[in-house]
Amino acid sequence: MILILFSFFSYNGGVPFQFPIRFMASTTTNPDDFHAPNDDFRSLFETHPSPMWVYDPVTLRFLIVNDAAHDLYGYSAEAFARMTVLDIRPATERERMVSAVQGRTDIERAERWTHLKASGEPFEVLTYGREVRFDGGNAILAIVQDRTEVNAARRQVTDARSLLDSIVDNLPVGVFVKDMEDDGRYVLFNRQSATIAEMPGREIVGKTDRVVFRDKTRFFREQDKRVLEEDITITFEEVIAKKGGGHRLLKTVKRALPASEGRQRRYLLGISQDVTEERAFEARLAHLAMHDALTGLPNRAAFADHIESHAAAATAQTPIALLYLDVDHFKLINDSKGHAAGDALLCQVARRLKMLLEEGDLVARLGGDEFAIVLKSGDCGRTGRFAEQLLAVLSAPFDLDGSNEHVTCSIGVALAPDHAGDADVLMRHADLALYAAKESGRSTYRFYETEMRLEVERRHQLIAELRDAVEKRQFELHYQPIVQAASGELAGFEALIRWHHPSRGLVAPMEFIPLAEETGLIVPIGEWVLREACRVAAGWPGHLKIAVNLSVCQFRHNTLLATVVSALGDSGLQAQRLEIEITESVFLADVEQSLPLLRALKELGLRIAIDDFGTGYSSFSYLRAFAFDKIKLDRSFVAGMESDPGNLAIIRAVVGIGSGFNAVTLAEGIETEEQLQRLRREGFAEVQGYLLGKPMPQADAERMTEGDVPLRRAGNW
Repeated sequence: MILILFSFFSYNGGVPFQFPIRFMASTTTNPDDFHAPNDDFRSLFETHPSPMWVYDPVTLRFLIVNDAAHDLYGYSAEAFARMTVLDIRPATERERMVSAVQGRTDIERAERWTHLKASGEPFEVLTYGREVRFDGGNAILAIVQDRTEVNAARRQVTDARSLLDSIVDNLPVGVFVKDMEDDGRYVLFNRQSATIAEMPGREIVGKTDRVVFRDKTRFFREQDKRVLEEDITITFEEVIAKKGGGHRLLKTVKRALPASEGRQRRYLLGISQDVTEERAFEARLAHLAMHDALTGLPNRAAFADHIESHAAAATAQTPIALLYLDVDHFKLINDSKGHAAGDALLCQVARRLKMLLEEGDLVARLGGDEFAIVLKSGDCGRTGRFAEQLLAVLSAPFDLDGSNEHVTCSIGVALAPDHAGDADVLMRHADLALYAAKESGRSTYRFYETEMRLEVERRHQLIAELRDAVEKRQFELHYQPIVQAASGELAGFEALIRWHHPSRGLVAPMEFIPLAEETGLIVPIGEWVLREACRVAAGWPGHLKIAVNLSVCQFRHNTLLATVVSALGDSGLQAQRLEIEITESVFLADVEQSLPLLRALKELGLRIAIDDFGTGYSSFSYLRAFAFDKIKLDRSFVAGMESDPGNLAIIRAVVGIGSGFNAVTLAEGIETEEQLQRLRREGFAEVQGYLLGKPMPQADAERMTEGDVPLRRAGNW
């Protein structure tokens, strides 16, 4: 007995057929010598997992069909017994089958066929034919492999490859592959790559960089060689000329494709992206981040970078100058003409500043109406001349919506390395110089001086001590007498605050009140003064008044009215004995708020006096707007009335105004007998000054109210 193993393989990954069949045979291989199979053959045949049958090559009828074939085709044993091999084929395959049987072309080889199942469903098979002896005659053994799953898998692979090709071809970035074993020829060049190269992709595949990037062939060749030899990824950006003119910026990443089993060739993968617009957008963002949106000038961030590097590099031979510039009273422009006019003014200022710059200089807008200028050749001489030019250029009128507007500016100057070599210190010094220019009356420039820093340090220390004084109640009130001019009798006192400093002693108001107003500390300080003055005056004889000065900052605070009511109520002082003194600056701050508040205070029954009369901007308009109870003539007119006829004319005018408005007139600052007598003759109702009594502690004021300390008598009093 010889065991013959029929084995054939499907192509493209198919599963091999392996079918052992036992035949009684001689040593020849002539199929005519085979005998009919025995029972072992039938057992193997019927149970083998591969569909098989034996058919007659003359009648084409099925002689025997195994169970696997019954299962695959769906025909019963009775159906197969009535059928020929042509019945399981569509009409288009039958002629081919007849020819194959007659010519024995399907013997000893695998053939692809289309068969039909019992349901009529066509499907593809792979068959292998072998001529055998069966029941004393010649027959053909056919072994079948169902190709349905194999073909489906193949179609999936094909579809996946097609989908992948479509995805790669439609990616928004350029994708290309080079065959590095074939002179770097392109084997893949997708649609976006072709767009970037401005050439059809079909003209590029199979070509080298000499066709696509002629002027960069050598550069790319060396670059690709390095990627392969060092097995690295390279990312770079390059400028590519466009055929129609102009340029585009291309970002490319290159790397070698990893080797795979069975692949001998070396490939290089590249991904390219046109980043021209992206980089332009980034450049615009960077510009916006470092430039002022309104004026287009470099902003504070750009200025900080510039001054830091230039200040550090400044030497005696290559000095720089830093100028800080503020537009004087810019807020008035915004308030009177609107923010649009203010913006237009700032743009015009920026243009004028740029006109004065030389190459290497910088002008930046720091915010609001504040500008900074850095002069690269910043010696003292050039800087002074430049500051003079600035003042002159900005003094010319500005056109704001058809109307001329005149503005001035204040300038602070600091030099490097003379004043500082550190950027932060240099900026602080320029700021101090700017503050000094404003304090000097504006419309000027000041160079930094050491005394400016010392003064600021002193102010800073004083502010810290002032805050401490508020917490620790280090204040006390002194009282200056107010005298009736006609009789010389005591009319009351003006309450004047003193700071009892633990180490400096008594500090006069002129030293700390401005700081208190700047810091807002004047509100709690002013409230204490008001309450303390009312408390003390409540113990005096009922005909004596107490005068208290109120700051403009207190008028901006919405608790002032409640504070006055509370002070009167807590002290028990009658409202008509309280006299509130204000200056004309109260009206300048916010007349819409000030007038209703003044009227509300007057309705309480207290008296309102206007202090420092004659030194403000428009005194007569305020007198018409509000009926003051008292007008206090500023001491400057009293001091000069003996030598300046103009002062005497103003004094007489004030008396007339007081009479016309039914207001009491008071002259302060009287220091000589002649001044007193002259003011009495001019008709002032009340007088005040060192001649009549200096500000005194509470105890001395109380003794004066009791008659223990007499008033200074003068003339015929």
